[in-house]
Amino acid sequence: MSPSHHHDVLESLLAPLPRFICGAFILPAFLFLPLWWHRAIGSVLFALLALLAGKRLRWGYFLLLIFSVVFFHLLAPVGRVLYTSRWFTLTEGALVNGLKRAFTLVGMVFLSVAAVKPQLHIPGRFGGLLGQTFWYFEKIWDGKRTITRKNFFSSLDALLLERFSPELLGGNSGKDLREDMVSAKEQWKGWGLAVIFVLLAWGSAALGMTFS
Repeated sequence: MSPSHHHDVLESLLAPLPRFICGAFILPAFLFLPLWWHRAIGSVLFALLALLAGKRLRWGYFLLLIFSVVFFHLLAPVGRVLYTSRWFTLTEGALVNGLKRAFTLVGMVFLSVAAVKPQLHIPGRFGGLLGQTFWYFEKIWDGKRTITRKNFFSSLDALLLERFSPELLGGNSGKDLREDMVSAKEQWKGWGLAVIFVLLAWGSAALGMTFS
């Protein structure tokens, strides 16, 4: 998964702050979904949001992650036996638990990718530090492809020197960060839409718990 320079559709609808808070309130609703296929649907919706946010997702990586989580859960059989052989026993409980945890993990990743922007500005010293951290992370992630496995440490060192040279750290980095931050007025854009998203998420969670 790598942030690409595709157009961020969500940026025109939600400012970074309501976008972040929206994701923070949707996450507990997602975790309250009782069934694994509920969380699978939620993960797909979050993936669509991540795509709308201009991110490019490595589907093979996430499929491998789901398979790995499910596989290790199957090694601890629990519940009704679905299939058994000399070497392996497939149980319903282990399969369901594995799928539920796998889609929980994947959904959380997709939601965080869609909800967090490096331009996020939270009031206070901690908020400023958090926003600066996101900015630094975005700058490093933009140059991720320059890192090679063969020369990992040297290529990483070259990337850090390129992105955060002494000249930048001496004066220009703060300017770049301020340019990336949106104005205080823009921070309010999309609060109504964020509330609607949160209400839909919690309504879906309530329906899921009622009819499960």
